[in-house]
Amino acid sequence: MVGRLLFHSGRVYLEELFDDVRLASSVNALLAVLFHLVVLGILGIISTMDVPVDGQVQTVVTKLGVVLLILGVAHGSVMLGLGRLRTRRAEQQLLKTFPAGAR
Repeated sequence: MVGRLLFHSGRVYLEELFDDVRLASSVNALLAVLFHLVVLGILGIISTMDVPVDGQVQTVVTKLGVVLLILGVAHGSVMLGLGRLRTRRAEQQLLKTFPAGAR
């Protein structure tokens, strides 16, 4: 569900970042696949870990919390990177519009 949400919401963001709509769609699809692979990998690793808590419910909640924290950090890192790309691209557009010699 989260992957689908990122896929649909991320398309608009990437289309603004890239001039080519096809390139933005391709990058969006690749990011969605990457997200799903990372989630499955994390779930696989977490499912085999021994968590020192009492009871099965606490174990599941602890493992779920670790997965959500890791995904949150990963998502934040990606958004930070895309934000920097967006800022750099806007600066380049301004430099093209107002060259250094024309000031």
